[in-house]
Amino acid sequence: MHKITTLKNGLTLITVDMPHLDSVTTLVAVGAGSRYETKKINGMSHFLEHMFFKGSRKYPSAEQIATLVDGIGAVNNAATDKEVTYYWIKSAAKHVELSADILSSMVKESLLSREEIEREKGVIVEELRMYKDNPARFVWVLYERLQFGDQPLGWDIGGDEKTVASVTHEEMVSYMDSLYSPNNMALVFVGKLPKDIEKLARDYFLNLPERRKYAFKPFKKMGQEKPKVNVFYKATDQANLVLGMEGFDRYDSKRYVAKVLSILLGEGMSSRLFIQVRERRGLAYHVGANHGTYKDTGAFTVYGGLKLEKVYEGLEVILAELQILTSEKVTDEELKKAKEMIRGRIALQSESTNFLAEYFGTNFVLDRKVETFEEILQKIDKITKEDLQNLARQLFVRKKYNLQVIGPFKDSSKFESILK
Repeated sequence: MHKITTLKNGLTLITVDMPHLDSVTTLVAVGAGSRYETKKINGMSHFLEHMFFKGSRKYPSAEQIATLVDGIGAVNNAATDKEVTYYWIKSAAKHVELSADILSSMVKESLLSREEIEREKGVIVEELRMYKDNPARFVWVLYERLQFGDQPLGWDIGGDEKTVASVTHEEMVSYMDSLYSPNNMALVFVGKLPKDIEKLARDYFLNLPERRKYAFKPFKKMGQEKPKVNVFYKATDQANLVLGMEGFDRYDSKRYVAKVLSILLGEGMSSRLFIQVRERRGLAYHVGANHGTYKDTGAFTVYGGLKLEKVYEGLEVILAELQILTSEKVTDEELKKAKEMIRGRIALQSESTNFLAEYFGTNFVLDRKVETFEEILQKIDKITKEDLQNLARQLFVRKKYNLQVIGPFKDSSKFESILK
């Protein structure tokens, strides 16, 4: 399905040819994210992502880059996470060379104008304020702060208003030079590819500047002897909460079992949480579960937007569903459905050039290899009911719970009593 090639400068090229399509997604992924930062420059990865759209030596203004992309009917964007950043353009297949030209110019010769840096500070501050005004999103920022504590994994990807305002041109250049090296990047083309795609990659990306690459500090695990609760007061009409506990890193085989467990609990309209919290009791519109991984840790989470007057009942129902999984094995039908749901979702996602480009790019810069979908499904198929119950018993222990709530609540005592 995919082909991996290493260019002479150390850049990894990944191609996925889908000749039945008329489009191509061109993506550059970098092993750079907020957990590489210090407290002083928290938010730098995200800030740098913004600046790459503000002009390069070849295309010296944001307007020029935007005009070129819009002029061919393409779409471009970027994303910063805690361990990876990526930039992409999706265009008609005939414009793949222009996409490569624009992206290569952005990452290898960004101007990082002092004037633009100062102007963009205001933009990013408004972005942070926008997210803070969105409880369904901001609750995740607060949850990771609660679970991971005062270390890079617990900090906001965007930083805060103080760190953003204090960013200097010199710090930004230094940060870029420390991570944006060809051997810490992957170039991905997915879609209807020309026969000379490797030549095109060499033409535009072989002269990327050689920069350094360094590792982030490992996550320091913290012992937990009782549940942790944090309530963020906000005058909302809905209580947003995340209940979670430490999960498994991206190299732990238990992550596959955790994935199936999260599907059973909170994926789709037939999941246990959806049925119990929404359908039978009408306590929420949105409720679900997820297991997310980092290189050295992870998080198993349940999230929901609950009626204010029913938030305590909703939390009790969620906790009850978790405990049922520790005492009773799931049915054969449930296990089969969860496995088929994972298989079906992968099949649907595999039709998206953007999804494939992001998957291959981010996985390679994190792991230096790509696990195929078939390899994933083979491991999922081997999971048993006993595996799920054993994992539930390991995860769903009261003293390991972390609860983050956003809503018009004055204190956390009632939530704490429920968890205990």
